[in-house]
Amino acid sequence: MALLREAVAEGRLTLEEFADRVGAAHVARTGDDLAVLTRDLPAPAAAPATVAVAAARHLAFCSRVVRRGPWDLAERSSFRSIFGTIDLDLRQARLGGPEVELDIYNLFGTVSVIVPEGIAVSVEGGGLFASQVIDAPGVAAIPGAPVLRIRCSGPGGTLYVRTREPEPKSMWRMLSKGG
Repeated sequence: MALLREAVAEGRLTLEEFADRVGAAHVARTGDDLAVLTRDLPAPAAAPATVAVAAARHLAFCSRVVRRGPWDLAERSSFRSIFGTIDLDLRQARLGGPEVELDIYNLFGTVSVIVPEGIAVSVEGGGLFASQVIDAPGVAAIPGAPVLRIRCSGPGGTLYVRTREPEPKSMWRMLSKGG
């Protein structure tokens, strides 16, 4: 598990791969079962191997910003939603370090953050008339897992933090539930 922690901190594994492999490590019965989990990892670079991404700033002003699939997330990133929508899917993101900070300013917008299960997440702050919907993960945070710190500010926005994408509402489901 220490090798997996190092690999995710160095950007050689995504958050989702880390969570999957740690889950498999917990049920491994033999040394061969464990060896399979690290055999295909790229070799660490000679220099510090963290994902070298400078602090990033993103803006959704009456628009939409979507980040999903494999992408690099800086150790500290700033997202501003001003009457906009921001969708961040971190399941395949490569992190800039073992602890990542997202500073989110939300002015009457919507920000959704999807993280894989087993990743430690903390949410701080908020604003006047703001909402936070934090869906509790189905499993506890993995010891030594990367930490995602979300700092929120701004009036009237909504922040969603979840471990999976929301299910699309079908017309049949809405009618059968009366709404």
